[in-house]
Order: sequence, then structure tokens, then C-alpha cells
Amino acid sequence: MGIKGLSQVIADNAPTAIKINEIKAFFGRKVAIDASMCLYQFLIAVRQDGSQLQSEDGETTSHLMGMFYRTIRMIDNGIKPVYVFDGKPPDHEER
Repeated sequence: MGIKGLSQVIADNAPTAIKINEIKAFFGRKVAIDASMCLYQFLIAVRQDGSQLQSEDGETTSHLMGMFYRTIRMIDNGIKPVYVFDGKPPDHEER
């Protein structure tokens, strides 16, 4: 599930390897996405906001909605997302 500080190591040792592009630049491509990191990102973002989307049973669903809308945005822009699940989920604190 990712390597802490990898972006900085790449930026320091191979600065031309990192390019920032608009989403349109990836049209027609398959893009691999770290699924665990993506889910965690949505859970953390919603926790900081203080509100959570929940099902009728009170289960948090905000991470699912975030993944859904991100996927739709990629598909609308001609990107074929491939979600990769590897490793165990991150440890987290209950708030």
C-alpha cells in the first residue's frame, strides 16, 4: 500500500520522471489505482469534515460514494481505471 516518501525520493533523484498533466492527457489509457489508499483517502477526508454518509443501518458509505464518483469521472474522461488491492489495510485510529 504505497511507499512513504517515494514521491520525494523520485523528485530528488529523477526530477524529470514526475510530470503533472490534466486528466485529458490520460484519454484512452488504462490507469492503475491503489484501491486501499483511495478508500482510505475518502474515509479520512470525510472524518475531517465531521460528517459521514451512512446507510440506513448507520454504516459509513462515504468511501464507496467517493470511489464511485471518481470512477465515473475517469470513465467520462476516457480513462479505464484498474483498481489494485494489495497488502493489508492501514492501521487507523477511531475518532
